[in-house]
Amino acid sequence: MKVVHEIQIQQTCQSCELKNTDFFCDLASSNRKQLESIKVTKAYQKDSTLFLEGQPSRGVYLLCQGKVKLSTCSPEGKIIILGIAEAGEILGLSAAINGLDYETTAETLELCQVNYVSTAEFIRFLQSDPDACLSAARQLSRNYHTAFKQICALGLSESVADKLAKLFLNWSRKHNANGINCAIHLKNYFTHEEMAEMIGTSRETVTRVLRHFRENEIVTLKGSNLVIHDRQRLKSVVGTRGSFPSVM
Repeated sequence: MKVVHEIQIQQTCQSCELKNTDFFCDLASSNRKQLESIKVTKAYQKDSTLFLEGQPSRGVYLLCQGKVKLSTCSPEGKIIILGIAEAGEILGLSAAINGLDYETTAETLELCQVNYVSTAEFIRFLQSDPDACLSAARQLSRNYHTAFKQICALGLSESVADKLAKLFLNWSRKHNANGINCAIHLKNYFTHEEMAEMIGTSRETVTRVLRHFRENEIVTLKGSNLVIHDRQRLKSVVGTRGSFPSVM
């Protein structure tokens, strides 16, 4: 095991302590050995680019530690952040399986451990192991479901407050407060501009909505610290129009 700054790089799948049910960690020992023989493990510093939208697919990136931002850009230069990949996700999966260019740009938000597997090796690996193939299919299904929910959130939400509330609720879905009115503390990686890119609005509008959230003691954002004071009250913002008339 190699230590790189503040993370410990797990070199071998057999002795890895980062096992994730969303990955290939539950495969039979022989198949994990096969995966280990074709992967290249590397640490990427914050703000590193794994691949760019439109590049030919060279391989897949198995994210073991850290977070990666996925984004797309219009010909006019407008950027939309599509999501944040976390440990256990396979990046570039759809492009590799379909033989297409990468659909998104992937950039690290923090120090990450990534296992790279070339497209040809990865396809052979899936063909040789039905369980690995099923695992990849499940991840593609989750990616589709996430994209479906994002399209619905952008297309059906009537207000920016609604969209921003849904974004924060999604970020907090893995955090359970100890009590009905307990606050949830999250690490925020994004500027107001980047949040606007996620929900299809302007930076100025996001700033106004955040001010209203703060004044109503629903959400407070200070630097990298995001505090959801009451998740139930944040949920109540979704689908309502009257609470924030100036930021619709």
